[in-house]
Amino acid sequence: MVFSQENFEKLSEYIYRKSGIHLEYTKHYEKLRKQVTKRSESEGFDSFRKYFYTLRFEDQAGAEFEELINAVTVNETYFYRENHQFEILINELLPMINQTKRANEPIRILCAPCSTGEEPYSVALHLLEDDGIVNERDFEIFGIDIDSNVIEKAKKGLYSDRSIHALSPAIKRKYFNKKMGYNELDPDIREAITFSKANVFDKQEMNALGKFDVIFSRNMLIYFDDASKKEVAMNFYNMLNPEGFIMLGHAEYMNRIVTVFKPIQFNKHIIYQK
Repeated sequence: MVFSQENFEKLSEYIYRKSGIHLEYTKHYEKLRKQVTKRSESEGFDSFRKYFYTLRFEDQAGAEFEELINAVTVNETYFYRENHQFEILINELLPMINQTKRANEPIRILCAPCSTGEEPYSVALHLLEDDGIVNERDFEIFGIDIDSNVIEKAKKGLYSDRSIHALSPAIKRKYFNKKMGYNELDPDIREAITFSKANVFDKQEMNALGKFDVIFSRNMLIYFDDASKKEVAMNFYNMLNPEGFIMLGHAEYMNRIVTVFKPIQFNKHIIYQK
């Protein structure tokens, strides 16, 4: 089946409207071509038109779109990536939140996107190793991603040596066990994180998650155009509790997207507060 530039443009526009993800022809044509070809062969579509019609009008459960998104999203990460932000969370942000939050309320942390789970699990490991505030109140840690495949991988908690390369030998010994060539994370930690598939552009899905004190959203906004960045930023703003915090990737700057957040500097690193 021929996959033309016109086909690419139609499909990438549909993806953008559904997810906010902007795909460039030079970077993403081959990924889309391979996915459309693969699905056409497995499902019996003899033309792009039939594939696209099914995607748009017959995919009521969203399974076909889910297959498409899973094929084009990038999910490479590792434990303790940009570790200074986890240290700021433990040493600066959580003590501030702990002072102002009611004693019977949990501190709620969201990782969006969470990819294969390294980020929310890194939050949990830092809390356990701190042995401070975690003994004073409850925590709720959530991980969401639009890619259902990575959500399932996150729940299993099986990681390659590369995924845990930034961890100290002591942390590896304490929280991981070797299993079938992988490093299996302690089941108690896995059970402490709530993972779910969610689209950051779906206000209903996001509102259902509730309010949060801290949101990690690192290296996601760089894939969106300006309008989509603003929409997601405001969704996050509305999901934060008063004076809550959001952390972005090192190449992302909230003040270039919206002006409703207050930038705060910790050791030359910028965190944004509602």
